[in-house]
Amino acid sequence: MTAHDPWSSWMRHCLDLARRGEGHVSPNPMVGAVILNPSGELVSEGWHEGPGGPHAEVVALEKLGGVALDATMIVNLEPCCHHGRTAPCTDAILASGLTRVVVGMVDPNPLVSGKGLQILTDAGLEVVLGVEEGACLALNASFVDLMNGLNPT
Repeated sequence: MTAHDPWSSWMRHCLDLARRGEGHVSPNPMVGAVILNPSGELVSEGWHEGPGGPHAEVVALEKLGGVALDATMIVNLEPCCHHGRTAPCTDAILASGLTRVVVGMVDPNPLVSGKGLQILTDAGLEVVLGVEEGACLALNASFVDLMNGLNPT
């Protein structure tokens, strides 16, 4: 992706939001999410505040009452697709009416890794991957290292 990518500035905003969880979310990753209406205007945002709490995507959707018809979500990490302490973010995204999800990086967690993206794509959402990927990887380097330890190559 180039610096002129239309999603880069929004992804950098997601990263700023995600940093608000620094020191509070470990061992989980730092994640921020923004939602833009069809006109490209910011209508909601959120970040993951701590383990067991709602993920950034759900926080942003909840501020809109769970409804984001024809909107775009930008999130720095692939949305989760498994039940853990919370329900899958992919479920909330599909129920919301979003039509596009812009993702910074694939989640290295072997329970997610590409599966969340596939669920969204299979449901007909446009998925844009790799926006500001280097910055997204750098923000969550310790999480990536932790996950690589669980899933050595």
